[in-house]
Order: sequence, then structure tokens, then C-alpha cells
Amino acid sequence: MKRSLFCVLVLAGAAFLSGGTAKARDFKPAEGHTCSAEHFHVNDLTSYAESREQRLANGSTNLINPGQNGSIRVHGWNNSDVLVKACIQTAAPTEAEARSLASQITIAQGAGMIEPSGPSHSDERYWSVSYEVWVPNASNLDLKATNGGISVETVRGQIHFQTLNGSVHLSEVAGDVEGGTTNGSVTIDVASSGWTGSGLRAKTTNGSVRLNLPENFSAQVQTSTVNGRVKVDFPVTISGEISKSMSFQLGSGGPLIEAKTVNGSVHIARKV
Repeated sequence: MKRSLFCVLVLAGAAFLSGGTAKARDFKPAEGHTCSAEHFHVNDLTSYAESREQRLANGSTNLINPGQNGSIRVHGWNNSDVLVKACIQTAAPTEAEARSLASQITIAQGAGMIEPSGPSHSDERYWSVSYEVWVPNASNLDLKATNGGISVETVRGQIHFQTLNGSVHLSEVAGDVEGGTTNGSVTIDVASSGWTGSGLRAKTTNGSVRLNLPENFSAQVQTSTVNGRVKVDFPVTISGEISKSMSFQLGSGGPLIEAKTVNGSVHIARKV
């Protein structure tokens, strides 16, 4: 049986969300344009932070991995090279030692390899790197974080993203895009009337997934949740029984868009 639904489709369930994101040590990864030692606290050590820049050739795929603790922000731009801005945060018994530790950290290994290297961590020596990176608008990305968020805007290509504890925000991306997080939300903003590329697959385990789409957006959509609800702000036709796993068409259809979670909600939101 086909059922036509208009405006808002909500599938509610027993809500369960495990207790937040687990972060190693007591600190907040640097995000955006802020690079500060203020929120970087490791035991009773003295904290230090500095910014550093490096230009690289664009790789066939740009691997960006800040390591155990650090966030990633990627912007597309019209230049042909890659600009890396890194926030290095360190902790050591004295400020001089914390500064010295920062000087021993490299922020990139070469074209396509944006990941830090430095001394081993210890109870009296600890460091973290967060990245803000500008890449050509047409670029392939492989983004990996552990305790930190991931943000990408205005990039098209093969984009893979994965973090353990952190939220994900994608804005005006295109191509073959796939990834998710374990503990955090996923938000995707689309400006065009359809997906440009082979498709989008986004998921989380403990958190919500939200797609903000234009009113005239066309695609094939699959959504699912286990403990949560699905909300669709578009008129859609569902074939068969309405459940927490659904497939439906928006507009005239198109590439496949997948939005999935286990403990959280899925919202296919219509921009106003």
C-alpha cells in the first residue's frame, strides 16, 4: 500500500542515548580560528599554544588526521595548492618545556599527508594538534579524527570522514561522500536543487542526523533509526508499512542519500 504524507512525517520510539562523548584528558580541541591554551589542561602541567602555517601541493587524496585529540575544518577555495593552519597545544611542567615541546612537532609530512608527528606522550609531556585546511574546490579527502569534530565546506570529490567522539558538519559538498561518527551529531547543508555526484552516506551511532535541503531538492532518500524518530518536512509517498527504516523519493529523484543512526533522530529538513 502506498501512503502519501505531507509536511511532517514523524516516527517516534523509545529514546536512548549513551552518556556523551568520552575525551582523553581534560581539554577542549581548538576549533575555528581560536588557538589557545586556556582549555588545554593536563593534570597540573603548564599549557602552551601556538599557530603555524604551511603550504603544500594538492595530493591525489588529502589525508588529514590530527591524531588522538584534535579537530578538522576543511574549506574549498579557488587556489591550486593547499594551505594548512595548525593549532599546536602542549603541556609540560614549565612554560619553557611546553614551548620546547611545541617546537619538536611537525604539522604535515608532505603533499597529501597532513598529520602531525612529535615526541611520545608521557605523564609530564602531552600535545595535541587541530587543523584548519584550505584545499582546491575539486579535491579528494580522507578525514580521520578520534576526539574532535569534523567540518567540510564547498569541496567536491571523493570525501570520506570518520571520527569517534565529535560532531560532523558538511556544507555545500558534492561527489561521492561517505562517513560518520560514533558519539556525535551529523549535520549536512545542501544549497543546490539536487546532489551533484554519486551520492551521500552519513551515519552516527549515538546522535542525530539532520539534512537541511532546499524546497525543490530531488533525490532518492533512505533513512533509519533504532531508538529515535524520523521527521521529514517534505511531501513523500511511502510504499508498504511505515517503519523506522524508509526509502522514498524527493522531487524527481536522483542519486541516493542515506541518513542513518542507532540512538537518535533523523530529520530531513526543508529550508525556508
